[in-house]
Parts: sequence; structure tokens; C-alpha cells
Amino acid sequence: MTKYQIITIGSDHPLKEDVIHSVNKRVTELGLNADVVQVINRSNFDKEYKANAPAFCLYFGSEKSVFEDLDLLTRLLRDATLILPIATNLALFRDQIPKQLENINGTELQAIEEVEKITASVLEGLGLLRLSRRLFISYKRDEASTVAIQLFESLEKNGFDVFLDTHSIRPGEPFQDELWHRMADTDVVVLLNTPGFLKSNWTTQELAKANSMSIGILQLIWPSHTLERDAELSIPLYLKETDFGNKIFSEAKSYLTDQAIKAIVNQVESLRARSLASRQDNIITEFIASSAKVGIKADLQAEKFISVISHDGKEKIVIPTVGVPQAFTYNQSEELVARIKSKKVTEAFLLYDHRNIRERWLNHLSWLDNYLPIKTVKIVDAETWLRKV
Repeated sequence: MTKYQIITIGSDHPLKEDVIHSVNKRVTELGLNADVVQVINRSNFDKEYKANAPAFCLYFGSEKSVFEDLDLLTRLLRDATLILPIATNLALFRDQIPKQLENINGTELQAIEEVEKITASVLEGLGLLRLSRRLFISYKRDEASTVAIQLFESLEKNGFDVFLDTHSIRPGEPFQDELWHRMADTDVVVLLNTPGFLKSNWTTQELAKANSMSIGILQLIWPSHTLERDAELSIPLYLKETDFGNKIFSEAKSYLTDQAIKAIVNQVESLRARSLASRQDNIITEFIASSAKVGIKADLQAEKFISVISHDGKEKIVIPTVGVPQAFTYNQSEELVARIKSKKVTEAFLLYDHRNIRERWLNHLSWLDNYLPIKTVKIVDAETWLRKV
């Protein structure tokens, strides 16, 4: 079984164990066994570290500019291991991080609220979460436009590709098609539940679409407003008057405090892994059911790919994919095939849900099937495909 290595070196940090605990929790939520993660530090590095296994290093900097484990750091850099430098204050980054890491984009860790962001970086670096960080903001313009723009800017700064209707659709694009396409490829929907949210046909449709696609919804509920019955599948975050500047929340120009914005970003990071895992599990469940229906043996492996034994006894692998398959998805799939080539896999396929994806993208994916070794299978065509393998 593949072991994912989390390497923690450098100085001691009071939140180091919180990061490890958070990673283990998210790994479990992704449907993997906790023991697929192996924590490596200076005490077990020589014995346990494997250069050919997935690895991600957290280097904790020093406020006193006393840098430890430089020999291990040199080895990891030579092995091209992904390294995230961590400082207690980004303004002092060059003083707190060794010179070897000065050119690597680092992050700040001062408070427990910043742990989730580092957790996401670890999971993305290990390939357990997709690198694209897509987010969709659903809101009613005449009630929450300023807050929507605030969240757009803050989440963009935190590495998300945020869809906001007033900012994200280019002139000439078919508005509704692009909106559903972007929602199909999103990780989390942030829903601004103002008193009139569900009185709009557009916002009601967005909520229904998010629910039907099993996308995680973070519902920000305005003061003096209640959780709408139609939105009970989402995770609620009740906003207070004090979360708004000057305690004004009933106008389109009302805005959130910096502290409220930070809390929302943290909730988004926390929800993202669960949302992606849920969507992947739905695809897996539907595919396994189809295989049982046609009498084809299909086994879900620990690494969350499916092995299929075809009628002629050959093994193929099916890789469940959330959202729109991208170039990096194909690359990850090829790496997975290489890792399991000892099992004599003959073919590999990306399994995805094409519903709500724009026609031009579907045509592009069909074209790629003629040229790339990794092919695609739509979940709605799974039963037909299984009958032919």
C-alpha cells in the first residue's frame, strides 16, 4: 500500500502536532485509512524516508535564525521533494528561513485558524486533493454585493479560483452554460443566505444544482434570518451583527470584518476535502453498482482507484475524477499507472460526470481520447462501457 510521507523538520513549533492531526483527519474524510500517512522527522528520517514514495516536507523556520536539519533539507532538495517553508511572520520570512528556501513561496503559521490552509497544501502536494481550488459564490446582488466582492478578493488571495458572476464571465460567453459549467467544476459553494435569497429564481436554481451535484455548501446566514428548509443539506455559519462593519447588515453595501472573513476562509478550507470526497464517492458508488449489474468484477483499491477485470481476464484501472478532467488530471493518472505497473494493467480510464459541463469541453475531451493513452468514460455510460470491456 502506498505510504504518503509528511516530513517535519526545522525548529519546534507549538502548532506542529495540530497540523499533523488535521492532515490525518482530512485523510480519513477522503475515505483513506489513516495509516497511509507516515510522519517522518529527524529521529526516524534515515530509517523510514523513501525518495521514491510521495512526500511533502514542512520546514518550520526559526525566529532566532538558528536553522536545524540542514543536512536533511539538502537531501530533500536533491530529491526534488516538495517543501513548504513556514514562518511565524511572513514579514520576517528571510530572517526565519534558511537561504536554500528563500526562493520557495512560504506561508505563515501564527494561530490555529491557519492550520487548515497548511493542511490543504499538504494534501495537494501529496496528490490527495486536486491542485485546482475552485469555489463558487452564490448570492443576491441587491442584498450582498459588497460581501460577495469581499469574499471574492479574500479567497483569491488564499489561492482559490473563485467564480463570481460579475467578475468571472467574459463578454460574449453564454451566461447560463458557463455558470453551470463552473459550478460542476467547483469544490465548495459559498452561499450568502440573505432574507431574499430564495426569492430569486436564479439563486434558487444555483442551490438546487449544488445539492444535486453533492457539492459542499457553506451557508452564511445573515443576522435575524433562519436556515432555509431547502438548504438544510449545507453547513450553516450564523453571522452576528458584530461580524459586520458598524453592525450594519441589511444593505447591499454592508461589509464583513476582517475577523469574520478569516473565519469563513477557514471553514471553506475545512469543508473542501469533505466535499470532494463526497462527490468522488458518489461516482465510485454509481460505477460499482453498474459493474455488479453487468456481472463485471470491480474492486475499489486503497488508493481510491477501481480495478476492473475484463471478459478476457485483463486488468484495467478506472480513476474517479471530480469536476472537469484537466491536463494535470491526465498527468496524475499516468503517474498512478506507472506506480502500479507491476500489476500488469493494460489500460487506464478517467471516470467523470459530464452533466453540466459545457459542450465544447466535452468535444475537446472526446478529441483527446483519440491521442492520449489515458481515455475517458462518462459515468452515465459506465454500464454500456462495462459490457464491452
